Amino acid sequence: MRNKILLTLGICLVAVSCFAAIEWRRFDSFNNTGGLNDSFSPIAIEDNEASGLQNVVFTTSGSFKTRDGFDFLNATTLGAISCTGISYYEPTSGTKYLIAVFDDDTIRKMDYAIGGGPDGTWDNITGSLTFTATQNTLASFTVGEDTLIIEDGDNTTAPYKWTGSGNASALGGSPPNATMVAYHKNMAFAAGNNTYPSTLYFTDVGNIEDWATGLSGNVSVETNDGSQIRAIMPGFDSLYIWKDNSIWRLSGDDKDNFVLQRMISDTGTMSQQCVARIGNDFIFMSSQGDVYLYDGAIKLQLVSLKVDGTLGEANFSRFKYAVGVIYDTDYYLSISSASSSTHDILLVLDTFGLAWTKFTGMNINAIAVADNGLGEDMLVFGDYRGFVNEYPSGTSDAGSAISAYYITKQYRFPEIAPLKDWKLLRVFATQKGDYSVTTEMRNDFISTGKTESVSLLGESSLYGTAIYGVDRYGGQNLVIGRIEPNLEGDFFQIKFSNSNIDEPIEIKGWSIYLDESDRI
Repeated sequence: MRNKILLTLGICLVAVSCFAAIEWRRFDSFNNTGGLNDSFSPIAIEDNEASGLQNVVFTTSGSFKTRDGFDFLNATTLGAISCTGISYYEPTSGTKYLIAVFDDDTIRKMDYAIGGGPDGTWDNITGSLTFTATQNTLASFTVGEDTLIIEDGDNTTAPYKWTGSGNASALGGSPPNATMVAYHKNMAFAAGNNTYPSTLYFTDVGNIEDWATGLSGNVSVETNDGSQIRAIMPGFDSLYIWKDNSIWRLSGDDKDNFVLQRMISDTGTMSQQCVARIGNDFIFMSSQGDVYLYDGAIKLQLVSLKVDGTLGEANFSRFKYAVGVIYDTDYYLSISSASSSTHDILLVLDTFGLAWTKFTGMNINAIAVADNGLGEDMLVFGDYRGFVNEYPSGTSDAGSAISAYYITKQYRFPEIAPLKDWKLLRVFATQKGDYSVTTEMRNDFISTGKTESVSLLGESSLYGTAIYGVDRYGGQNLVIGRIEPNLEGDFFQIKFSNSNIDEPIEIKGWSIYLDESDRI
């Protein structure tokens, strides 16, 4: 009898062992807004950061998606010329214009259609002005006394003006040669003189065309120190001045009470066009290619550490031509890759989360924020092909595909055994249309992994050897792709991508299911 009982217990134990549930470990990732981090090992970065990415933006819900496209404002090219500066100008008459300088030595305007946006036609308003511009002679603009002041960026020419009709003309009152202009406290300011590069010039109060009498004058900013004035910008009721390796503040209302103070030593900028103001801070690229937030007093915050990999591989000699602007509270900074003599990388900083992304395919030499004709801001940028473009617009780059990808960190999952079996990947994506997101799964640092496509149609289920269960859920336009990688290793990585025209993707997150490997 005892033997029968033992035999029965043994059979039961075998049955329990055979039919026990498979206990896979699950790891979720649904807050992937940490941005690009190519400065550290892909093992060491945070779980919500990307070791590589291109042409994606982040959402407030924790997902990432393909950036918007752009379109030409002028459908016909002006020729093989570069736009060297662009500005939105709206005088008190209410008429709106885009004004741009090109390296064929012209100044052009684009009118806005009645009740709409820019009309797409560039009209030459250079008139009798003559100057010599190159791709790298970056123009500067400011508005004072309802007049657009234009500086072509050539340090041997004085600023011009345009008032909304006729051609541009020379600014009166004997202004100095300059490369940059600003308007502050009812005075026009200019700097970048070919003979006195460390001198800041200003007009009489209330008269932008009087540079020689009244309260007009100039102030020297640490002359003969081996550097020169590179940028000027109003802020915090003062005018701030950037030199190669220092930042200065000019406070006061006119030359009788001006106070010049050195605010920052050992950090400055080389580019007049990379300095922007966001809220209560300035943001700029330093002469060494680092990006800082500056509070206007003595605090500098380095914000580019996570993209040192990209900056370190960029063309250092072209940092002095970097252009930047604030759009939708983000900082857009256009630079050149190592082998390029033109800007071909756009770094974008989400100033709220201090997360970086990277755009390609936009090739920006000049950039500004303008009214889209409906009261909303848009970016307008000039390239090297005789076009000025508007962003955002559509899901392609003027008819060309946007190649988007996101590469995760190298996940190690140290809480379980060194060797793991990657059993399952569930991809949560937004339903888009009859196309797919390519999902590449890699193990142990291999450069090319196992690739599967997750349909974004969301209308039917796919069944096969590796991927199945793709469907739309709960009327929420959510597609869940189920992939069986069947990969063994210590480290795992995922790349999401799509390089086809008009096929944007949005990845909300993913779940990784692992089992400990039997192999030691």
